[in-house]
This record gives sequence, structure tokens and C-alpha cells, in this order.
Amino acid sequence: MKEKKIAVFFDCENISANHVPSIFDELANYGEVIIKQSFKDWSSSDKKNWNQELHEKFAIEPIQVFKSKSAKNSSDLRMQRAVIETMNKKNIDIIALVSSDSDFRDLAMHIRSNMHKAFGFGESKTPNSLRNAYSVFIELPTKKELVENKDLKIIKSLENTINSIKNEKNYCLVCALASYLKNKDSSNGPKKFGASTWKGVFKKYPNNFKLDYLNKSVLIVSLKH
Repeated sequence: MKEKKIAVFFDCENISANHVPSIFDELANYGEVIIKQSFKDWSSSDKKNWNQELHEKFAIEPIQVFKSKSAKNSSDLRMQRAVIETMNKKNIDIIALVSSDSDFRDLAMHIRSNMHKAFGFGESKTPNSLRNAYSVFIELPTKKELVENKDLKIIKSLENTINSIKNEKNYCLVCALASYLKNKDSSNGPKKFGASTWKGVFKKYPNNFKLDYLNKSVLIVSLKH
């Protein structure tokens, strides 16, 4: 089968740049992204996470939109123009809009009426009128982001615990860690951290934690640096 070709457009005034990696991961399930554009007044100092490094990493083309005193939605209008121009290209199968702004509802419907798949990425604030206008709507954060965020919280919690109870040799007994966490919150068992045993929990994060045995029988854990 012919691989689908995708164009994606980012409303940088409305969406956090933190979502960009997971958006491209999600789109890879549907085809190849060959047009990537972001829209913003780059002369302003806000939204600094939409920076040069991010654009270069993902090969996104930044489109400058100067803010107009008479038109509040200059960025939206410029993005709509780019989408309509792209729709005239015969090699594009899917057009993805990254915004929670309800102003894009008619544009999404127009994309679909012109025989393109309309994909939408938006945060929980995205109104149903916009969600339902797309062929496919994906709420941000994506499932992948949620998993990653949960892992980061678990890692941070375990790192803080180890730093609190480690000895002068920079390790702690796993049984002591388990007891410490249980004393803080009775629900703090290994299953809450994603595994059936504490050994299993630490094995999930080999880049962060080092397991070893003391006297060949007592399990200890330390941080990897």
C-alpha cells in the first residue's frame, strides 16, 4: 500500500511545545510527515519553549506572523491560508492541526469535505464542536506522554527516598526503602510503583538505579550517575 503523506500545522499561541515529540510519534503510526509548519510572532518573548533547537530537531518550518492591532487572530488566519494552499497539493493525504482553538472548526470540516483526512490534536479544553469536526481527534497529553510523565514521577520519588536514607557509601537497603515509603503512606507498595516486587520496580529503570547484593543475600539499591 502507498504510504500516507501528512502535513502538520502547529498553533504555537495555543499549544505547548512539550507535546511535539509525542505528536510526531503518534503521526508515525499513520504515515510520513512531509510538511511541518509552526505559526507565531517569533519576535515576541513568550512561549520560549518553541525555540530554535526544537524546530531544528524536528525539522519544523517556523512561519512568522506579526501581530496586528486590528486583527487578533493573525496567526490563525495565516495558518488557515497555509492549510488551504496545502490542500491543493496532490501528494497530501492527511492534514493535522495542533490547536485547541474552536476557530479551526470550519477549517477541519473544509479539509474533510475536500477528501482529505483531518486529524486534530488538542488539550482537554478543546470544545466538542472542534473535536467532532475532525476525522480523528487525539487529546493531549497522549497516552505515551501520560506513561512518560508517570515514570518521571516514580523515578523522582524513588531518587528522593534513596537520597534521604542512603548511607555513607551512597546505597540503601531495599527493605529499608520499602519500610520508609510505607511509613509515609500505607499505600506505598511496589504495585503502586508499577511492579509486583521492589526488585521489579528498580529493574524497570536500569538507567537510573543500580541493584546489588550485600553479603550475597541482602538487596541494596543506589543511584546511577
